[in-house]
Amino acid sequence: MKTVFATSPLRHLSRALSVLFMSLPLAHASDVSDLIDKNWIEIDSPHFRVVTEQSEDVARRMIVDLENLRYISNRVRGAQSLDGPPLTVVAMGRRSFATLGLPKHMAGVFSLSRYGYAALARIEDYATSADTSDFSRATILHEYHHFLMHYSPETTSYPRWYDEGMSEYWSSLVIQDGFAWFGHPVEGSGRENWLVDRVGRVDLDTKWLFNTSKLKFGESRSDSDDTARFYARADYAIHYFNSSPELRRQLAHYLRLHNMGLSEDGAVRLAFKKSYAELDIDMRRYVERHLTARGFSTGKDGLALPQVDVKSIKLDRAATCAVLADVVPRFAKRDGKVVRELIDTNLKLHPDDPKANLIAIERGGVADAMSRLDALMKRYPNDARLLAARGEGLRMAAFAMHDTGTPGWEAPLEEARGLYRRAIQADPGNALAYFGLGYAYALLPDIGPVDEGIAGLDSLVIYEPAPAAFRALAHLYLRNKQLPEALKSMRSAVAFGEAGDHPFDALLMENLEILADMATAGIPQANGLRYPSGAVYEGAVAGGKPDGKGKWTRPDGSYYEGDFAHGLPAGHGKLASERGVAYEGGFAAGMAHGTGHVTFPAGSKMVSYEGGIDDAVPAGAGVLVTREGRLEATFLKGEAQGDGTFVPAHGAAPIRGKWFDGGYQWPAVDHLVFVGGIDADGRRHGLGWCHADGTTQIDACRYKDDHRIALNANDE
Repeated sequence: MKTVFATSPLRHLSRALSVLFMSLPLAHASDVSDLIDKNWIEIDSPHFRVVTEQSEDVARRMIVDLENLRYISNRVRGAQSLDGPPLTVVAMGRRSFATLGLPKHMAGVFSLSRYGYAALARIEDYATSADTSDFSRATILHEYHHFLMHYSPETTSYPRWYDEGMSEYWSSLVIQDGFAWFGHPVEGSGRENWLVDRVGRVDLDTKWLFNTSKLKFGESRSDSDDTARFYARADYAIHYFNSSPELRRQLAHYLRLHNMGLSEDGAVRLAFKKSYAELDIDMRRYVERHLTARGFSTGKDGLALPQVDVKSIKLDRAATCAVLADVVPRFAKRDGKVVRELIDTNLKLHPDDPKANLIAIERGGVADAMSRLDALMKRYPNDARLLAARGEGLRMAAFAMHDTGTPGWEAPLEEARGLYRRAIQADPGNALAYFGLGYAYALLPDIGPVDEGIAGLDSLVIYEPAPAAFRALAHLYLRNKQLPEALKSMRSAVAFGEAGDHPFDALLMENLEILADMATAGIPQANGLRYPSGAVYEGAVAGGKPDGKGKWTRPDGSYYEGDFAHGLPAGHGKLASERGVAYEGGFAAGMAHGTGHVTFPAGSKMVSYEGGIDDAVPAGAGVLVTREGRLEATFLKGEAQGDGTFVPAHGAAPIRGKWFDGGYQWPAVDHLVFVGGIDADGRRHGLGWCHADGTTQIDACRYKDDHRIALNANDE
C-alpha cells in the first residue's frame, strides 16, 4: 500500500439532491416482445455472465471492472468470497430498465437467496475507462461489493452503516498511474454535499448513523433526504476508518464485537474507546482537513490485476427470454405485467424445459403447479432443481400443518428430507436443497443424523441468515457436544436479529458464554480466577474451579452472580446480558433451568416473563408480558403451546383458547380460521396461517387491524 494525497476540503460545499434519487425518464417499451426482440449479447468471464442490449464495449468494461473489484477486495479486505457458478448480471439501458416497473431510484441490485444469485443493473452512460469514476459504474460496483461481503464461507453480520459505507467506499475504484485507488469522490454522485448541514457545517452524527438499521427509500422527501445523508455519512465514516492502520484495526475490532452479540453502543465504546461526540469531532476534522484516498500498487510487486478472458455471444429470442424470465422476477413485483408476460412467453418458448416450468411454478404463473411438477419429475427423475422444489412444497405443507396443530406433519417432512438428499447428490451446489434440509431439522431436530442437519443449516445461513436458523443450528451443535460452535451460532443469532425482537437469544448466548469460560482453565487471582476471554470470577474456589457463592463478569459488563458447583452455575443465580435482558432463578449443570423471572430492556417487544425455564427459554407454565398484552400459558421451547389466556394491553376482553407454536387459533370468521398473532386491541394481527373451515388446504396469510392484507404488506 502507498501513502496517498489529500483531496479538497469540504467547508464551502452547497447542498444539493443526491443523484441516487433522480427519476428515470418516463420511457417504456410497448410490451415484453419489444424488450426481448432487441439485439442482446452475452459476455462471459471466469466469474461473471453479463447479458445486455447495450454495446459490447460497455459490457466488456463492466465485466472487467467487476473482475478487478472481486480480485482486489478478496486480497485487501482479509476476507474471501465463496467460489460458485458465474454471477448472471442483466444490464440494461434506461428505456429497457424503465419497462420493468422497478422503483425509480433503483440503478443496480443483487440478489442472494435460496434460489441462488443474480443481478440487475442500469448501465447507460457507463464509463468505458478504468481511470474514470461515474455514478452508473459506482452503483454497480457498490451493489456487487455487498454480494462479495455476504457470499462468504464465514457468515458475518454487518451493521447497516458499515455494510453501506464499505460498499460506497469500494465502489469508488479507479485505476490510474499504476495504482488502484479508493476514496476519490464519485463524479456525479453528490455524496459529499449531504455531509453539510443547513449552516454549512460538516455533520457526521455517528450516534444516529451507527444506530440506523432501516432506510426508507423515496417514501417522502424527508425520507429521501435522510437516506442520502445516511449514505454520505456511512461512506465518509468508512473513509475515516481506512485512513490509518490503527483506525482500520479499531474498525475490525468493532466488527468482531458486533458479531459477538454486543449492542451497538457497547461495540462502539469498547472498539473505539470514544463517545459518539468524540467520534464526531475526529471525523469532522478528518473530512475538513485531511481527506485522503487510498492506493494499492498494481505494478510488479503490487496487486497483479487479472488478465480477464472475455467471450462474446449473440443471443436469439428464446435464449434472451430464458435469462430475463429467470432474473427479472427476483426483483420486480410478483404480479407485475412484465413479470407475468416474461414467464408466460418463456414457458411458450420452452414448454418442456424443467427450469422454465419451475420458474412459472415458483412465481405462481400456472394453475396446475403440483400436477405439472409431478409430471416433470417422472420425465426428469434426477433433476436437482425439480427434486428440491418438490421437497420445498412438502416441507411448507409440513410447516403449515405443524403450526396449525394438524396431525400427520411428520410424514411430508420425512419425504421432503429424502428429496433434498437426492437433490444434493445430483447437484452438491443446489442452494435450495441445503436450505430446505436445514429448516427440516429446525422443525424436527431428531429427524436424522445431527451432522446432516448441521451441514444443511450451516449452508442455509449463507444464503438467508436469520436468527431462527442460527438458533436451530446452535441447538444441533449442543446436541453434538460442540460448545464453541453452539456459542458462535448464538452470537450470530443475536447479531443478525433486530434489536428487541428476540431477547431470549441474548440470554441463551450469555448462558453459553459462561459455559465456554468454565470449560477453560482459569488463572488463579487474589480473589478468584481470570479466564482467557478476559472474564473474571470472584468468589469461592475448589479444585481450581468456582464452587460456592461467586460472581463471573465479562469485559462488556455482563455477569452471572450466584451459586456454583464444580465449576458450573447450579442452584440459584442471576444472569445479566450486556444487552439488558436478565434472568434470576434456578440453574442446573450450568444452564438456566427450573423457574425464574426474566426482565427485558427498553425497546424490546417483551416486558417480562415469570415461570418455567429450560435452557434459558420459557418451558412449562408461565406468564409472558409483551407490549401487546399478558399471556398466561404453557410454553415449549420458548413458544406458547396448548391452552392459554391472553389479556390485550388496551383493555379488550381476555382471549382464551389454544396456541400452536406461538400462534393463537382464532375462531372461524366467514368459515376462515386464522392461526397467528393478537395485537394490543385484541385483533388478528401479523403473519400466520389461514385455512377454510372443514378443509385441509392451509395457506400463509397476513392480518392487520383484523383485516386480511397482502402477504408482502408491511404489518408494523
